[in-house]
Amino acid sequence: MALTATDLFNDATTREIGGIGPDQVSAIVSDLVGVQQMLSAADPQINSLTDLHTHVIINQLNEEIATVELANSPTGTPILGTDLGQFVGRAINDIHRDIIDIAQGDPGVQAIFNPTPLPALNTPATPFLDNATQTTFVTQWIQDSNHLGQMATTIENNGFQGDIAGLVQQIQTFENSSNAFDQSQGGLWSARFWNEFRSDGTAGTAANALIDGLQTHNAGEVNAAVTQLSANASDVAGNNLMADGGSYASVVAAAQATAVTPNPDPTSPPTTTPPTTTPPTTTPPAGTPDPGTTSAGDGGNHLVADLIALLQGGGQNSAAAVVSDLQALVQAAGGGHTNNGLSALLGDLQTAAGPVTQTTQPAPNAPASAPQAANNGADLSPGIDTGGHHFQNVMHHFHHMWG
Repeated sequence: MALTATDLFNDATTREIGGIGPDQVSAIVSDLVGVQQMLSAADPQINSLTDLHTHVIINQLNEEIATVELANSPTGTPILGTDLGQFVGRAINDIHRDIIDIAQGDPGVQAIFNPTPLPALNTPATPFLDNATQTTFVTQWIQDSNHLGQMATTIENNGFQGDIAGLVQQIQTFENSSNAFDQSQGGLWSARFWNEFRSDGTAGTAANALIDGLQTHNAGEVNAAVTQLSANASDVAGNNLMADGGSYASVVAAAQATAVTPNPDPTSPPTTTPPTTTPPTTTPPAGTPDPGTTSAGDGGNHLVADLIALLQGGGQNSAAAVVSDLQALVQAAGGGHTNNGLSALLGDLQTAAGPVTQTTQPAPNAPASAPQAANNGADLSPGIDTGGHHFQNVMHHFHHMWG
């Protein structure tokens, strides 16, 4: 019968309890590598908290394997970049026990990996008294562990709309800072907590899962990572004391109670509020004539067409149109010789278009009540005196101005 991941891990437990002499290193490393490979094959993707717990175990095995391999090296030999000093054995003990605790706390993990628990300790472990630098770091780390998760949850709840790239950068900074700080401490601090703070520890595994979940829009992975980051922060808070001997409990409570929201998606167009008042009337730019008026550029064209209509008997409307054309031209021309000629032309035309007197007799059989031409403009229909001498003056002015 083939050995399972559980069998291999239990064998490693037995060998470690007996002492990690040079003759045991190879067998223990072989057991732990086998466990890692089997769990990786059984759970390749994080979609739930159980999946994440399994991947935390897989990654923490990297730390345990590296420590076992160098367990008999001279004191001070760096392990994964950290000098654990005389506490190499303590590091192996803490990682191995943590892996067992993770599996025993999750029935889903037990379905594929169910290691035998170690005997309970006679007394609970004494909380680690942090120095001032460690207190500052742990305080910020607890806050970040909760706040990054809150922002990720908001983005997920909004259909993964928000500044995902910006949040990913913050998570990466959190992970790198956590890993670097633990690596810089060494000694008993790292021996006890590197499986919590390192990139291949609980914090790093959860942070990477959070990044992957945000980028692939995997809600299950995001939710698992958020839960794990918060739980890990609470776990560390319970295992450590501040430099003054105080508890981190108030830091955890404040971090969980403070609502933090992510930045909006920088690629989304800003929301605009329509004006509440009528916008001011804009003036068309120079060179773009208002379609409702006659400009200097096209006034001549309008004038010629309207004059032709007027001379062909267009009536009052044609006369009014010509007057309007000339007024526009006078205004556009400004001053000088051309303007003087236009002004004279306009005056003659206004005289010609003024009140006229009917000089012919009404048509035979016309009703007695038929109105005569009203004094409201020039009716240039046949039979009406159009004041020809005035139009002769008009034509004279045209000849004078345009040859």
